[in-house]
Amino acid sequence: MIVAVDVRVSASDDRLMEGLTLRTIAGVAGILTFVCFLLGIPFMVIGGVQVLIPETGKNGLDWIADANDASGLFFAGAWLVILGGIVGLVSLVALYDVLKPAGAVMILAPVLGAVGLTLVTISHLIPIAMAYELAPGYTSAQPATQASLAVTSDTLAAISLVLNYVGDALGWGVVVPLYAWAILKTSAIPRWIGWLGFIVAFFAGWLGLLAPASSIVDGLTTIGFFAFFIFMASIGVALLRRPAPSAAAAVSS
Repeated sequence: MIVAVDVRVSASDDRLMEGLTLRTIAGVAGILTFVCFLLGIPFMVIGGVQVLIPETGKNGLDWIADANDASGLFFAGAWLVILGGIVGLVSLVALYDVLKPAGAVMILAPVLGAVGLTLVTISHLIPIAMAYELAPGYTSAQPATQASLAVTSDTLAAISLVLNYVGDALGWGVVVPLYAWAILKTSAIPRWIGWLGFIVAFFAGWLGLLAPASSIVDGLTTIGFFAFFIFMASIGVALLRRPAPSAAAAVSS
């Protein structure tokens, strides 16, 4: 009896794993990325902090004050944003399995996507650590100690900003247009999503490289920022709704 039950459980597990394809993982993770950021950003704002990564100087000190007074909703939102980056990494890596027929160059997409979103995730983890420890420490410190902690805060903020800049440049400026091109070439996903990807690349990726030099350009990158999450959600829905091509069809093509 025990052997029979074990055999049935094993067969059930095998069927589950066979149905859990990279295509499905990419789809679910893409939708979760959208949901995490959709909830996380408003939670942070309602919790009392406008942005996750602080600036340097006086704006950084204002961020410390806001983080020290923030409610638990800010921390919940920050962790959702971090989770969104992680599941976004999973989605971009798994998406390669769907779009690799576009050509050998596509191997760069999951590699650079993993590197880019890892940098972005680290750039988000540093500020939340600052909010937990540095913000209350700075607020309760004596003026002489505050001056030293302000330098530490500026250093950590600068590191976060640089990591975020490089990670965004890789993700939005290289990985997204690679996948957008592959979508247009293979039609494995509706082609309009590919064009949406190029909007992300233009505003958030390529134009975003100039954001530190101009506040106007920095404002325009917001278009690409929101377009990216629509891009991820659209890919997720498309992958889950559209069945994978059969082996026979793949061979004939």
